[in-house]
Amino acid sequence: MPESLDHILAKPDETLLQHTDAVVQRWQWLRERYAPMLDLSEDFWRHSYWSALFHDFGKVCTNFQDALPPRRPGWQYRRLRHEFLSGNFMLMANAPEFLKKQPLGVFAVFSHHKPLTNELFQGDANQKLILPMREYVILQTVFQRESRLEGFPFDINSAGAAAFGKGTCAGFYKQFDAFSKRLMPTFSAGHRREYIFFKALLNIADWLGSSHRDLSPGLTYDSEFLQEKIIEKLRKEGKAVEGFQFREFQMDSRRAGSVLAVAPTGSGKTEAALLWASQKGEFEKIVYLLPTRVTSNAIFMRLCQYFGTDNCAVVHSSARLYLKEMKLDQDRKYILDRTFFKEVTVCTVDQILTQGFNLGFWEIKTFHLFRAKVVIDEIHLYQPYTLALIVETVRYLQTEFRTEFFIMTATMPRQLLNLLRRTIDIGEENIIRDSQLLNEARNLFEVRDKTADGMDDEIKSWLSQNKKILIVVNTVDEAIRLYEKHKLLTTNRICFHSRFIQKNRVEKEKLILEKEKSGEPFLLVATQVVEVSLDIDFDVLFTENAPMDALIQRAGRVNRARKKEGSKVIVFKHQQVSEGKIYPKEILDKTFDLLSEYDGERLAEKTLTETVDLVYENFDVETNDGYLRGQKAYAEVQKRLQFIKDNDELDETYTREGLDAVNVIPMRYEEFLSDKDELEKTKHEVSIRRQNLHRGKYSPDKKHKWFRYFDCLYDEETGLKFLPKPTASSVSGEGTTQSH
Repeated sequence: MPESLDHILAKPDETLLQHTDAVVQRWQWLRERYAPMLDLSEDFWRHSYWSALFHDFGKVCTNFQDALPPRRPGWQYRRLRHEFLSGNFMLMANAPEFLKKQPLGVFAVFSHHKPLTNELFQGDANQKLILPMREYVILQTVFQRESRLEGFPFDINSAGAAAFGKGTCAGFYKQFDAFSKRLMPTFSAGHRREYIFFKALLNIADWLGSSHRDLSPGLTYDSEFLQEKIIEKLRKEGKAVEGFQFREFQMDSRRAGSVLAVAPTGSGKTEAALLWASQKGEFEKIVYLLPTRVTSNAIFMRLCQYFGTDNCAVVHSSARLYLKEMKLDQDRKYILDRTFFKEVTVCTVDQILTQGFNLGFWEIKTFHLFRAKVVIDEIHLYQPYTLALIVETVRYLQTEFRTEFFIMTATMPRQLLNLLRRTIDIGEENIIRDSQLLNEARNLFEVRDKTADGMDDEIKSWLSQNKKILIVVNTVDEAIRLYEKHKLLTTNRICFHSRFIQKNRVEKEKLILEKEKSGEPFLLVATQVVEVSLDIDFDVLFTENAPMDALIQRAGRVNRARKKEGSKVIVFKHQQVSEGKIYPKEILDKTFDLLSEYDGERLAEKTLTETVDLVYENFDVETNDGYLRGQKAYAEVQKRLQFIKDNDELDETYTREGLDAVNVIPMRYEEFLSDKDELEKTKHEVSIRRQNLHRGKYSPDKKHKWFRYFDCLYDEETGLKFLPKPTASSVSGEGTTQSH
């Protein structure tokens, strides 16, 4: 490499040529690994190579060089996006190649650092370009000589050189704008697929080259390996391991293609899914999707015991905090975790649904889902809108990226089963059931024709027997009220719901699991968050009436190990607030009426499942308004984004019905957090519905403007309570939302 270019840097400690060599090398490794699997033409690989080779060519400009530490005076006034120049160089050097043959590689270069939106590079249009012409000419000559492909199409001529010497970037922006407006309206879903490969290969090669990382070696395992790891885990927990064998249901899961598994809580569905996933190829990923952050954390820790922390990642809105709390954040690049680089990724279902909305490094996530083994747990828990997004996502990934799915649930209404079979191509032979446990009964079910306040004497009676008691209700406010009412009956009590700051929620989860491990009696008052969030085992459940499938999930927290005698599930009448806003009234009423017919009986899992079918027999999810909105959501967004642009309208892309939540910090922590870092402030955030922002004043953090302090009541024991509504005599406007 010419000595005269050593002063042209890509990073403070690395020359542009060194960085380019590192990126091109990683790109070649990626091609060697994936070309045999990907159905892509030689023309694609040629253009992809040019994208990798020229992605940082624009860094030759003095504007960029001056901005590198130690920065030269006035750098901030001359700042210019280097990828803006890189893409324009490719166009200027051979516009017909990219206009007529393959434009997607150039779009990948333009967007390899910033989202591809209508606003991209608008701030660069009027900048003055300072270009060292001698270095520029030498650099393009070196790149041409270094090219390892025949038919190198770039030849910067005098006209191109003159264009660079015009002094401003207005001409470059005009060229970029015309290129985009001419081509983007012609794109289709097929272009989106190809763009995903262009963008992902470039970004992966760039990230690995920048960090001087190699590609991961891949992961393979078999049933013997998994069995040894499970035995090792059981020994550490002090459990019996003699004669351990996988259950028939688990071994039956090893079927080719996508699988639908119906099995009750405690049947070993996780290990069944892992046995199915063991059929993966060496470089194919495992992605495990769950409904909640808490279940994601728990499964992540279990899979780390099987595959090691280096091979596993956990991804959700508070995962970075969780990893730090667990002291697993050392030497982690969370951006790699977020984009499914690890061999095994555990995350909330939202992390896969966002790719359909072109959000959050969607190209790399989708690329890593190519031929991946994806597990979707508790699919019946999702509301119709989210269910439609899941179905559309599965269908797309199956068709375009050959992804396979293991969809499992403890409760599968017949209508849902038929929908999944029909829409995501799962044959009858790939539907497996745990027949043994479905025929067993765990708990006695009793129904009370009274509300929560009519249960006081029974709750006191169970507490006096030193039992583990779980009370589950449908709203946070009701959970707080009942906790306050019963907390004087015992000192061993916990209130648990979604309106705790992250720090307190993690602490409560740990405390609940510690009490579970110790076996000591205690009272837990909670909301639906316990339905799938914690691996706990109680003696009795008092639950507000809810849809039958939700009640089965709650009942799964009682006599979980099937070893208790006299365990009970007691269902009492629901509050009116549950009707419509939380659950459909007709489903609530039908559940209560059907359960009343079984009052005092021990119900087998099969009977409970049959009851679910009866509850939902007249509920057609495919005609539900939410489901229909979910079906259309991706198509509408893709059309608006012309299939390859990034999404900057988050308010229109919720992945769950009514997921219009915002994070706030209770006002009581404002002074304490004034000089704290971002991580500490994140620990004190709590999620509330956007519509509740009007119930208290809020103001931005002075240092980190994206954090906001919310005027509310908060304590570590019961969580966030909204301020009382103003009375008629209150001064107009007090206690309402401040404008932004």
